[in-house]
Amino acid sequence: MAAPAFASTVYEGAAKFGYTLSPSLTAHIATNYAPNVASFSTGSGTILTSSGGGSCTSPASDAYNSYTLTFGNITPPTIAGAAVGCLYQNAIGMSINSNDSNGYTIYETLDTTTTPADYGVCVYHDVSNNVPSTTTMPSGQMTAPSAADFNFPALTIAGCLGYGIQLGNASGTVTNAGNGGDVGGSGASATVAPTTNSIYAVPSGTVYTGTVFFGEDVQLNVPIGAPGVTGATHAIIVYFVPG
Repeated sequence: MAAPAFASTVYEGAAKFGYTLSPSLTAHIATNYAPNVASFSTGSGTILTSSGGGSCTSPASDAYNSYTLTFGNITPPTIAGAAVGCLYQNAIGMSINSNDSNGYTIYETLDTTTTPADYGVCVYHDVSNNVPSTTTMPSGQMTAPSAADFNFPALTIAGCLGYGIQLGNASGTVTNAGNGGDVGGSGASATVAPTTNSIYAVPSGTVYTGTVFFGEDVQLNVPIGAPGVTGATHAIIVYFVPG
């Protein structure tokens, strides 16, 4: 006699699970960094002088973790309506590790005690098309760009030449200016983050695996007629803004 047939019905149950993966961003800045390596180390401290009169004195190397850029002695030009630009190669490097799929933007300003009259600060990307690298970025300038454009005789900066970005002043109150490069540590900060002077922007939907680097040259511009000063210090503040 044939065996009875049994139904082949399968009975199922399911448990739904969910999770949240929190976005994170860790970052560090370094000054006078060596290019084309996998981590920050001290660079050569090279300063280039623009043509058109005046001179810049290349200093001894600033240590990469000193958060200091020493431009040394600057001699303004003697030609009417002229300015000298002192360009610090591989001046500021930035390392970032983020899993934020909304991307992030890097802004920069000068501190609030800086008066843009009598001199101007320009930054030049060491990276093309805002694409970071897995090694520290090489200088984008083999020769110093022409000095920034100044309004004479007011001596106020009118803009940076070439693809330089002029840095403006921060808003709010600056604390611990120039004392450290770790985000959330003792580095320079301001109470109001900027919405202009975007230096780099990683778009939404782009996530880089592991640590990536950005970098820039910094040019200090001084026109004829700028008043003499000894030991002046200011700060460049770097902001890392997620999303």
